[in-house]
Amino acid sequence: MRYRLLRTLCRWLAHLLFIFHGGFRVTGNASVPQKGGVLICPNHVCDADPPAIGAALDREAWFMAKSELFSMPILRCLLPAVHAFPIRRDSADRAALSRAEELLRAGEAVVIFPEGGGNVEGTLQPLHPGALLLALRTKVPVVPVALFHTNKVVPYGATRPQKSSEPVRVEFGEPLDFSDLHGKKGAVDEATKRLTERLAQMLGQPIPEGKPQKHD
Repeated sequence: MRYRLLRTLCRWLAHLLFIFHGGFRVTGNASVPQKGGVLICPNHVCDADPPAIGAALDREAWFMAKSELFSMPILRCLLPAVHAFPIRRDSADRAALSRAEELLRAGEAVVIFPEGGGNVEGTLQPLHPGALLLALRTKVPVVPVALFHTNKVVPYGATRPQKSSEPVRVEFGEPLDFSDLHGKKGAVDEATKRLTERLAQMLGQPIPEGKPQKHD
């Protein structure tokens, strides 16, 4: 009950934030399965991305969030209440990965930003493979999500929202099925490649090259 009340309040506040600062549009959320484990993987631009996903989702979900947020007194109390759990970025945080795997196996929806963090350029970055490893281990579908213009409302590194001439857009893609990769050598790399290509296509951006970024 407490979760539902807080989720409703947070969704309402996020809607107000985006609508007041430029608009809010959601497409394709019917693509998200309403039952069973599913991994939801959006691109990541700025700190406004998690609220945008939370406001757009019709289904209850759990969020993997950077551990630094849990050091802030208010967020330390609020985040667990809205189904967020911490991960230490740029490390093999087995506790966080085990928690995500447990939730997926229990039939929950889990949101992971596979880039690991936003960036000043606002462009798609190479993906960390951990999210795809989870998808393959638990045999759940992966829903790619393209976020547009969140960084115009909350620029990367900023703490205050600003007016935008463009509405925030959240576009859910069709689920990716990796069942053909189960048990095969190089499955994680291939799954990561497929998700990268789909996100790049949805965003209308080039496929990123190089290794995943590290974040402070």
